[in-house]
Amino acid sequence: MMDSQNEALKSKVKSWWNNYPFTYFVKKEEGSWAFFRNIDRKIFKWCPWAHDGYPLFSKFVPYGELVGKKVLDIGCGSGWSTEQFARAGAKISAIDLTEKAIELTKKRFALYHLEGDIRVGDAERIPYPDETFDYCFVWGVLMHTPNTEGAIREIYRVLKKGGRAAAMMYNKNSLHWRWFILFGKGILRGGLLRRSVQELTNRYTDGAEIGGNMLTKFYTPQELWRMWSVFPRVTVATYDNPDILDVFPHRFLPFGKLLPRKLKQKLANRFGLSVWIEAKK
Repeated sequence: MMDSQNEALKSKVKSWWNNYPFTYFVKKEEGSWAFFRNIDRKIFKWCPWAHDGYPLFSKFVPYGELVGKKVLDIGCGSGWSTEQFARAGAKISAIDLTEKAIELTKKRFALYHLEGDIRVGDAERIPYPDETFDYCFVWGVLMHTPNTEGAIREIYRVLKKGGRAAAMMYNKNSLHWRWFILFGKGILRGGLLRRSVQELTNRYTDGAEIGGNMLTKFYTPQELWRMWSVFPRVTVATYDNPDILDVFPHRFLPFGKLLPRKLKQKLANRFGLSVWIEAKK
């Protein structure tokens, strides 16, 4: 019964992301240089904690160690992360649940004359044999699939012994979830009288501008550590842009702007939205 419910929900998730791919509402010709570069700039701006310059996520991803290695990008979206690995010299494979994402990533690779194995695939049933990859990268994705724990087990399965995984997931201790969604939208504005906590969470995360998405899950760092404990070595850390404090407690009462920059960064690293997980098999 649970499997059939998960598959029905996953079908809705797939349909939503196929109709609304994560292109950050870039108003450029789809597939053009300007289209992809504008997406990359938004990623660059949104995650200053992850890079000082290009390639994206250079503070966390060991690109130099991945030359000639087999890398899997799970949930490639528009291909921004897939491109970074290809340019770094990795043997890159990429999967996404939606046909639209695969179309976009293939267009990106054709534009830049890059090579990779890019195909439709489900994170809960990764279409590769056991112990295929040296490194798996998962930006988001896992909090949008019904069986998150099953997807983590699949990552473990396809990694070689000694292989590593890196993933970003959403922090349940974040200001965004506890203050903005649960307290602000749920309690102060009465959202919990009309919606469940899960429905409210879906409404005010990815795709909030168009009414929200079909499934988004938040986890505490402790919950994430337990979920990833199938791996013998796991680290979990919270990060975010310190500018999130500039609209705290409200955009019309931006007292957070008065805080010193260093203090804002410390608070962002505790109550930020993004949790970065690194695991070694």
